[in-house]
Amino acid sequence: MMRMVLTPPVVLVHEFITGGGWPGETLPMDLAAEGRAMLQAVLADFRAWDAVHTVTTLDYRLDGTQLPADRIITLRPEEEYEQSLFRLVTKSDAALIIAPESSGILARLSALVERAGIPLLGAGSAAVAIAADKWACYRRFVQAALPTPPTWLVSSTDAPAVAKRVGFPLVIKPVDGVGCEGVGLVTDVPSLGLALEHSTFEGNGFLLQRYVAGTHASVSLLVTAQGTQPLSLNGQMIAVGERFVYRGGIVPLQHPQRARAVDVARQAVSLIPGLRGYVGVDLVLTDAESYLIEVNPRLTTSYVGLRQVINFNLAEAIWLACQKNVLPPKVTLTGQVSFRKEKFKEKLNGSS
Repeated sequence: MMRMVLTPPVVLVHEFITGGGWPGETLPMDLAAEGRAMLQAVLADFRAWDAVHTVTTLDYRLDGTQLPADRIITLRPEEEYEQSLFRLVTKSDAALIIAPESSGILARLSALVERAGIPLLGAGSAAVAIAADKWACYRRFVQAALPTPPTWLVSSTDAPAVAKRVGFPLVIKPVDGVGCEGVGLVTDVPSLGLALEHSTFEGNGFLLQRYVAGTHASVSLLVTAQGTQPLSLNGQMIAVGERFVYRGGIVPLQHPQRARAVDVARQAVSLIPGLRGYVGVDLVLTDAESYLIEVNPRLTTSYVGLRQVINFNLAEAIWLACQKNVLPPKVTLTGQVSFRKEKFKEKLNGSS
C-alpha cells in the first residue's frame, strides 16, 4: 500500500523595503535594517518549526545568502512589483507581510493578499488602515477613556497658532508615519517652524501631542478572533530631541507599571476589529500611569528580542493564532535580552 506524502504549506514571508518594494534609488537604511532583522528572525523561527516551506523576496541590491528561507526570489526594478508579488501570493498557502503602515503601504499589500484569496498571517487590510491613522486611533482611545496624551490634528498653516494656544513642549508627528519616522520634540514656535519646514509628511496633516516624559515601552500581543494573549512588556531605547531616534530595545522590561501597561494595551487592541497575529502597542510609562501612543498592526522590532526569551516558537504561534484561532496556553519569559539598531545596520551593510 502506497503512503501519501503530505506537502508542507507554502508561506510567503515578504518584507517590503529589503524585499523589492522600495522604489527609490537608495534604500532607507534605518527602516531597511529593522525590516531585515525582523525578516531574518521570523524566517529562522519558521525553519526551526519545520512544518512549512518558506518563500521570501529580495531586493536585487542585497545579498540573501544569510536568509534562512527555503526559496529566495530576487525582484528587479524592471519587473512590476505588485504584479510580481501577487503572482507569488497566489502560489502560496499563506502570507506574512512586514511593511511600514505609512503611505498606506501595509494596508495595500494586505489587500493584495486578500484579493488573491490567501490567508494573511496578520491583520486584515481594514484593521491596518485604522491602526495606521493615528488621529482615528486617538479618537477611539479617548472615546474608550484610555490614558493617552492630549492630541490635536493640525495643518502646517494652523500648527503654530494651535501650539501657542495649548502650550509647549509638544511632540509633532505625521498622521500615518511609522516608528520614529517624522517624529520630533518642539519646545517653542521657532522649533515648530523648523520641524514643519523639514517635514515630508504634509499629506493628511500633522499631529501635535502633549509631551509626556517617561519610559518608552511597548507591549507585544498575539490576537485571534476570539481573544488576545499579551506576551511581553518591552523597553524602547529612543533618543528624544528635534528628531526622535530609535536605538534598540530590551525584552522584557521590568517596570512598576507592567500590569497596567499590559491591560491598557489589551484594551487598545480590542478597539480595532480585524487585528490578528502579532501586534505591538507603544506606550510611555510614568510612575503614575501607562500612556497609550499607538497600535502597530504588524511584526515589530521587539520580535527580534522576544523570540530569544519566550517559551515557544513565535512563528508557529502566529500561524496557530491566524489559522486555527489558537493562543498559547502559557507564556514564560526566561532572562532578558537587548538589541541595537546599529548592529542591524552593520549586518545589512555586509549584505549589500
